[in-house]
Amino acid sequence: MPRTGALLSLSREHHSSLVLARAIRQAAEGGDNIVFTAMMQRIEEHWRTVLCEHFAREEQLLRFAADAVDAESADRILTEHAELRSLACGPCELDLPARLRRFGELLAAHVRYEERVLFPQLQSHPSIDSVATEST
Repeated sequence: MPRTGALLSLSREHHSSLVLARAIRQAAEGGDNIVFTAMMQRIEEHWRTVLCEHFAREEQLLRFAADAVDAESADRILTEHAELRSLACGPCELDLPARLRRFGELLAAHVRYEERVLFPQLQSHPSIDSVATEST
């Protein structure tokens, strides 16, 4: 189903997150401390420039279209947003390679879930396009 309104821009932003997730997973497997540190800096930059606002817009749409989204999907999205937020810029008990691996794996799975499960649910809401234009 083609995306419309804010879902279109959010979907487009997913591409940059998938590209980053792949680079992170590759770096985590074969990198050294210099590579790990550089990749963490890329994550922090992606958080500041894309994900922080992206998550806020998705969460706004979740609140607006709560009746169109099943509770399990909404809970999963919010839980993953919190974990990704912590991995990107919060305190973390994982060592740097494990942190990178977890972030890369979770980000890729999260984007795919949103595209395949959440966005079709959101798009089924009859007023999503009117809200989408207000939130962009």
